[in-house]
Amino acid sequence: MKYQYSSAAVLTTGIAALLATPLLFVIYSALTTDGALWIRLWQTRLPFLFSNTLSLLLAVGLISLVLGVSLAWIMARYEFTGKRIWKWLVLLPFAMPGYVLAYAYATIMAPGGIFHNFWVLIGGDLASMPSLYSFWGVALILSLVNYPYVYLLTYMSLLKTNAHYEESALLAGASKTRVAWSITLPMARPAIIAGLALALMEVLADYGTVALLRYPTFTEAIVRQMQARFDPYGAAAIGAVVLILTISLMLIERYFRGRKSYTQVVGGARAYQPQKLRGKSLVLVSGFFLLIAVFAFFAPVAMLIRLSLMGSVIPDLLSSLLSSLIVAFIGATVAVVVVLPIAYLNVRNKTFLSKISSYAVAMGYSLPGPVIAVGLTLLVTTFVPALFGGFVVLIFAYLVRFSPIALQSQEAAIQQVSTNLEDAARILGKSPIQTVREITLSLIKPAVFTAWILVFVDIIKELPATMMLRPLAFDTLAIQVWMMASEELWELAAAPALLIVIVGLFPIIYFVGKMEQGGGGRDGKGI
Repeated sequence: MKYQYSSAAVLTTGIAALLATPLLFVIYSALTTDGALWIRLWQTRLPFLFSNTLSLLLAVGLISLVLGVSLAWIMARYEFTGKRIWKWLVLLPFAMPGYVLAYAYATIMAPGGIFHNFWVLIGGDLASMPSLYSFWGVALILSLVNYPYVYLLTYMSLLKTNAHYEESALLAGASKTRVAWSITLPMARPAIIAGLALALMEVLADYGTVALLRYPTFTEAIVRQMQARFDPYGAAAIGAVVLILTISLMLIERYFRGRKSYTQVVGGARAYQPQKLRGKSLVLVSGFFLLIAVFAFFAPVAMLIRLSLMGSVIPDLLSSLLSSLIVAFIGATVAVVVVLPIAYLNVRNKTFLSKISSYAVAMGYSLPGPVIAVGLTLLVTTFVPALFGGFVVLIFAYLVRFSPIALQSQEAAIQQVSTNLEDAARILGKSPIQTVREITLSLIKPAVFTAWILVFVDIIKELPATMMLRPLAFDTLAIQVWMMASEELWELAAAPALLIVIVGLFPIIYFVGKMEQGGGGRDGKGI
């Protein structure tokens, strides 16, 4: 049964247009700016920034690909002692923002630090210690916090692979290695590419890590252009280049993910039965997992705890925590409510307009926080300067940046709600609004809550947009970490950094718990 969605279409189009406005204003400002500015940027900064950013994307992409796919393969294809524990541990880096990990390792590797003392003990006083403040230092830090995107999506895909394909190839005489390279991994390619694209988007959006480790990229240049040079139009020009890079990444991802289609057509699909690991293989796998868990989570967390106990707690730590919780609660709540009409309409009455609205909202997550902040700064100072420096602009930036997370989660949930249930409610005399409220919303509550948690934690971690748009004297935990770490006040930065990590653990605990409830292993029904 078809219903009229004209009012909803107007509402969703308006919401999408509003969320896309900062992006459009960045493009408009970049196109209308003085040509001399573009010439100066090209002669002085753009080639250097492009080279740095592209090199970082390639390095992090390669490392994340190797780590993520190898971890996913081992976890999905083998059964071994401690597997349930390792499922938790390999996801822990999700709780660690890049700038927190960079700050922790800057402390560990500082002269007189733990790593420095160990290096001198092994190689002597004259041994040259590798520097964290380098290209490979930045690449390794960003790889450790972003490989879980590749791991998680690849793992989920491998669990769904039909074992009949591999068995047929083995019976035909193919080796296990050839089956893996020719059948299994190509079938998982869409998930691998999607996870890699998410990781690279995060690298492109990162500011705290590259700024703390003094590695200039486009994102770092945008913030510097705004705060040090007070040049919003120069920042918009650089932001437009970042936008081109972002769109290019999205198009490349879609091309490689959609270049070939793999459909499971064999009847009686059966999940792959993991092989048992024992002896040396078990030791090697456990050592591999332990090495990653220690370097990506336990070592930096141990350092944060140690520094927290050594240093005095900053007086306004509680105030910063409350500020973070308040803006995260408001931002997450507004995000899940605002995008619900768009999600519902795009699923129930998919039209060209609904697709455009969905794409316009989804674009926000792929944009770095500084680009959104520049667009909002130019937009607000041009039309409503009284709002600049207030909470409304800050919450709106969070909405543009993170509402795509809520949109994707709610669209997926609504797709699983049968239209027959809504049709039955309408036949029984329920209005469209009553039907959505009493039937659809009640069935998608878990997905809404999941989206709320994800947006909440992402807002807690967000640094550049908060730093550029926050009201005066409004410090969140992320701002406290940045201010103290940038001044090398390591002990004072530890407590707020530790609180960010603790908050970031909640979605991991929640999701892994749901994975276990969903069956999570041999039957392929869960993670």
